[in-house]
Amino acid sequence: MLRRKFRTVALVLTALLTTYVCAFLLSNPSNAPTSLPSRSRPRDDCKTWKESPQHKTTLKTKTSCARNYFLLVLVSSAPANQDRRNLIRQTWGTDDNVPPMWKTYFLIAQTENQTHSGLVKKEDEAYGDLIRADYYENYWKQSFKIMMAFEWASRYCKFSYIMKADDDILVNTADLIKFLLKKSTPEKNLFLGRLHHNPAVRREGKWKVSYEEYNHTHYPDFCSGAGFVMTYDVIECIVPLFDVIKPYRMDDVYVGMLAHAIGVIAVDHRGFFMPFDGYDDYSPEFCLPHSKWKKEIRSRVSNFKGTTLAASEGASLLP
Repeated sequence: MLRRKFRTVALVLTALLTTYVCAFLLSNPSNAPTSLPSRSRPRDDCKTWKESPQHKTTLKTKTSCARNYFLLVLVSSAPANQDRRNLIRQTWGTDDNVPPMWKTYFLIAQTENQTHSGLVKKEDEAYGDLIRADYYENYWKQSFKIMMAFEWASRYCKFSYIMKADDDILVNTADLIKFLLKKSTPEKNLFLGRLHHNPAVRREGKWKVSYEEYNHTHYPDFCSGAGFVMTYDVIECIVPLFDVIKPYRMDDVYVGMLAHAIGVIAVDHRGFFMPFDGYDDYSPEFCLPHSKWKKEIRSRVSNFKGTTLAASEGASLLP
């Protein structure tokens, strides 16, 4: 009698569990990039992907970092933007400390322009700071660049923090380092930048997305792709998800999806200043877009030496 009751209870629980799983699958169709629920991937699975020497992404570069760095700065750039890369190397993108605490690398895809291709090859031979992908440069394929950058960093380097930036961004590396060294700054599970909280999916305009691409009304929280910071553990745990969550057209949204899937909360900080205009007299803590960067970047880098990080004093980053 007792066994029969137990068997009945077991059948009921099985039916309920099956109903819940089916409901979850129906509410998260396979074509939706956010197919993984929050905290779905165990953290102990973050290292096993490195056991295979084969790259998981479009990454071509196999060069390892020369040393362990406190901060890696990965700058997304196009093959034709050599003047921007050179100016970054000459200004905010170089650590003059001995030994260096941080290092800047540039993320570059392929180009069909043979002149640019030849110049990039010479540039790489001269500086050795280019991380290459084997797809052709395309504005709507920036997620591929993020993927190969994260794989290269976590496979070939040891670091505490990573700063991803675009090549039209001015980064205040001095104050960023000061902030990251603070005891109040988390050493793990950090995803920091200019936060987009509960952003609605746009169905019109430049950033429009069809229901076939994404059939939800809102994206997970994400930080602006122009500049954000993550810790090593977050990068390492995101890479295995590339097999599960397909690349999305907007790279910053894609990073938000990946972070959400491993339960990492995107955090806002006003030091990531990303206006479209009206910033000429503003001295940011961390980074700033510089549409007039050719004329102003050198003076701005000089001015950064006297700035302070008032925004983070006495405040915790985590909500």
